Amino acid sequence: MGKAVRALTILCQQTDDDDEDEIFMFCNGQRFWPNGSDGTIEATQGGTWGIYGPIVPFPPEGNVRFSLRDDESPLGSDSLGWVDVSVDEAVGEHQADFDGGGDDGLYTLTYFVGNSDF
Repeated sequence: MGKAVRALTILCQQTDDDDEDEIFMFCNGQRFWPNGSDGTIEATQGGTWGIYGPIVPFPPEGNVRFSLRDDESPLGSDSLGWVDVSVDEAVGEHQADFDGGGDDGLYTLTYFVGNSDF
């Protein structure tokens, strides 16, 4: 039986913009939150939002990547970083900060790693 991961919540510790970010997320390159192909969440510092995304089986290469973006319409979007989850992580709940965005925002992802039938 393989393992899988599920994103549970996201916490905004610091916004990238002055007061509010318009965030959305990808999993392995496919947009899935908040509304699949469109929509954003208006994130403010200190806020936590439930994701409860789909259960994502680990691919053969062993990692699942969650990428966070800030909508800057009409100019596109800024990367707020990513979280790489390894198939080698222990079963259970974990937290990780989105890393590598290069902007000022700081967000934390809570996720669960389990057997693929959880």
